[in-house]
Amino acid sequence: MTQLEDKLATSEHTIADQAELLKTQATPAVGAGEVVEEIDVFLSRVDVAGYVSASYVYNANNPDDPTYAQALNQFNLDHNTFNLDAAAIEFSMPASEPGQAGFVLDINFGQNAQILGGYFNDDDELFAADNTVEIEQLNVSYNWENIVFKFGKFDTLLGYEVIDIVANKQVTQGVLFTYAIPLYHTGLLASGKFSEEWGWAAGVTNGWNNANDLNDNKGVLAQINMATGPFSTAITSYYGSDGNTGFANVDNSTDSFNNSRALVLDWTATVKATDAVTFWWEANWSYQKDVEFDAGPFAGRDLNAHWYGGLLGASFQVTDALWLATRGEIMRDSKGYRITTGDDVTAYTLTGTAGYQLTDNLLARLELRYDLLDADSKSDVNSFFPQGGPDNGSHRDLQYIANVAYVFD
Repeated sequence: MTQLEDKLATSEHTIADQAELLKTQATPAVGAGEVVEEIDVFLSRVDVAGYVSASYVYNANNPDDPTYAQALNQFNLDHNTFNLDAAAIEFSMPASEPGQAGFVLDINFGQNAQILGGYFNDDDELFAADNTVEIEQLNVSYNWENIVFKFGKFDTLLGYEVIDIVANKQVTQGVLFTYAIPLYHTGLLASGKFSEEWGWAAGVTNGWNNANDLNDNKGVLAQINMATGPFSTAITSYYGSDGNTGFANVDNSTDSFNNSRALVLDWTATVKATDAVTFWWEANWSYQKDVEFDAGPFAGRDLNAHWYGGLLGASFQVTDALWLATRGEIMRDSKGYRITTGDDVTAYTLTGTAGYQLTDNLLARLELRYDLLDADSKSDVNSFFPQGGPDNGSHRDLQYIANVAYVFD
């Protein structure tokens, strides 16, 4: 018994010595609990949003070729087709405070991604790029003394409407969105505030709808914006190479893409007249010097191209779930540079939309859209539509559109 007591006393003494030794060792800087806490803080700052959208479009002209039948649309191009427009997901972290960094990763899947990826011509036939995934935005940001610097690919500042169709009142975007302005840029963008009401943005980009710089010209973006009470407005400009991204006449000019520069001026505004009624408008004026036309009535000539137009829209909130919206547009492409080859090309659109919020996340919309494309010659209009046009040099479309979207944030 005495021996056992001696061994126990010796063990207790050894354990005590080891405990004192452990106390003298350096404590790790970051424990497992702190790592988990840092991950939790990071994830708490990441916003996740997105939507899934599907549509059906019917063209009253019932064209023989249903592909690319609605040529004045940015999306919803095919006639008599049920289509998965887009499944989009966006991860973002705002750099909202000085010293903070952030990012945006915005990915699109579906036909809209394919259209954003580009169309190309092959022996006068139109084909979509073979991709159904498009990175709409991918950029990092840093807040320096309340000036946010954004570097990477980002949506343009120009225009009233946006690429994400669920963020617009109408299912379809208008002709100004499709033909008058770029959709995205890659480069460096800075933004900040003059005061609580006035803000600014300025940046330098690779150009117009191109992730890689295909020439030595850079584009410059600038914006002044203001928001006070029920009124908000922005004046935005772009100066740089445009490359003529119009689908139907993408090869219309060779010189302007590499050498000449376009100037685009765009004014947007929104007025919330009452709790139920909102008005918005957009005015656009654009100019491209020294266009060398390869086709159309000006083939072989070097001219200055102009395009300009306006948009007026209104919405009325009938009930908490039901709203109505309308949009009217005109865009004039005087030398047939942006929309299609021809002299005095003018596009008109009138769109009516009814939206119903079935649940907090599920939105259903019905839309009726009337398009008119007019030019001096019948052949210019006919070449733009698969079903041709009437003998008077104009073309009319009446589209019936149904759209259902699930939106989450």
